[in-house]
Amino acid sequence: MALERSFLHASTNMASLILLQILGIVSLSTSQAILARQSQGQPLNDIYPMQNFTMPIDHFHNETRYAPHTNDTFVQNYWLDTSNYVEGGPVIIHAMGEDSTFDLDWLQNGLVHQVVNATGGVAVLWGQRYYSGGAIIPYGQYNTSNLRFHSTEQALADLAYFAQKAVFAGLEHKNLTAPGTPWIIIGGSYAGVISAFTRIQYPDLFWGGLSSSGITTAIDDAWSYYDVIRRYGPKACISNQQQLVALMDNVYSSGNKTALSQLISAFNLSESTPYSDFASYVDTPLQEWDLSWASQNTPINGSGSYCNYLTNQTDVANASATLKATARSLLRYANKTATPDANDLYYPLLNFAGYMLNTYSFCDGQTVEECLSLYTPTPFTWLICTEYGQFATGYTPGSPGHPAALPLVSRTLTPEYFLAQCKKTYNITYGPQLQRFNKYGGVNLSYPRLAISTGQFDFYRPFGPLAEFLPNTTAKPNPRIASNGTIAAPQIVIEGAYHEWDFYGFLPNQTTTFKTPVAVQSAKSREIEAVKTWLQEWNQTHT
Repeated sequence: MALERSFLHASTNMASLILLQILGIVSLSTSQAILARQSQGQPLNDIYPMQNFTMPIDHFHNETRYAPHTNDTFVQNYWLDTSNYVEGGPVIIHAMGEDSTFDLDWLQNGLVHQVVNATGGVAVLWGQRYYSGGAIIPYGQYNTSNLRFHSTEQALADLAYFAQKAVFAGLEHKNLTAPGTPWIIIGGSYAGVISAFTRIQYPDLFWGGLSSSGITTAIDDAWSYYDVIRRYGPKACISNQQQLVALMDNVYSSGNKTALSQLISAFNLSESTPYSDFASYVDTPLQEWDLSWASQNTPINGSGSYCNYLTNQTDVANASATLKATARSLLRYANKTATPDANDLYYPLLNFAGYMLNTYSFCDGQTVEECLSLYTPTPFTWLICTEYGQFATGYTPGSPGHPAALPLVSRTLTPEYFLAQCKKTYNITYGPQLQRFNKYGGVNLSYPRLAISTGQFDFYRPFGPLAEFLPNTTAKPNPRIASNGTIAAPQIVIEGAYHEWDFYGFLPNQTTTFKTPVAVQSAKSREIEAVKTWLQEWNQTHT
């Protein structure tokens, strides 16, 4: 899925892909995977023209949260591939979540293509309400009034409505609606949430579901997001990251305004930038952790990577004399327990600033708020602020429910920091209503004919059903990961994998040095076998 899609930098709206990458709303691996998966030859928009469907804006006229109610409609978009269809085949609908038309190549490669090819199904890429790939935005703009109809609940109802009324181009003579035809829904990341919740909410309409890297647990304090990197990342890099974050937090907590101005200016940001905004900005290189086997991206500890800068004891950033003097003067704020010695943090600090200056130079001289339009409404941040939470927080070491180890990001990145942004952006007085997600089971989510998968090193894994540890704990193992599930309801932790690795694929005529990892091939085989098993059960129980 293309977005992954970090749900954790909740306040940002960006106009370009690189800005989306930086704040984690689009991961670095995702954008590169988009390039790696580009189809050759005829444009995909010509092969798969956009289809339109008239959808009610409001499915829940008895719910006060959507008042004032409306009978208006909007145009929902989807894309269709019937080339694999055989008589009696299923409808395989791939919920794209917050993704866009970058993902039309799913109809030619990757998991959705493989499933329809194996089952003789119709493939549908489903664009969700309010997103650019999914629909004409109801009422034409993002604001609190219009976004009140943007919810996971309404999105699930859209799918249920469509499943009962769809007529597919070229197959108009066939009734392929649910429940008379088996509908299987699949999705990854937030779309993995959509697929799992739709299967649970509307089991009579959706015969099966597959959720890859689904973040099904809503939580305010999502410190575990970065803790995956802390536990599995390169040790020297992680240690330096921890010590540098502690140093910067110490500058802030010292109350020394001159030192704080020096620190923020070293990253070429306006001195008026609030420290927490600065702290949120400088944690963005950690997004390199989200690797894709189907792309050319550089691993977090590869040549030229962030970790290469952070562990080098030479000036690889070609720092200015002013930056060198600032870095040297700030070393006195290092933790006294810094190992092996605070002076050894000189080059890591110098290179840290240099990496940010070289990589994210478009913020030069501005505040983070100005540079990244922090308080502009967007559809996904609305969900974060009203339902999901998932704020990428730091913590004070040893505080209740948190590790004793130093965090990888600032302890000033608290739930309250993100909630304040939500309230300012949308003029709301409440925080995310977490029960809107967690009522489906959270980490305990399971259902018949629902396949669940995640990557071993997926930094969203702590918030899905196959989390390594139970939520809000530091070392209490999740008992369900000891099971691989069953043929009909597999539970798959893909060894060595990151986010949504079972969704990628290549066209037959594409040449690449990358091959599908064995663990990914195994996961896909199990998922396809699960769908086949569901369809066998359908044939046994339906005329």
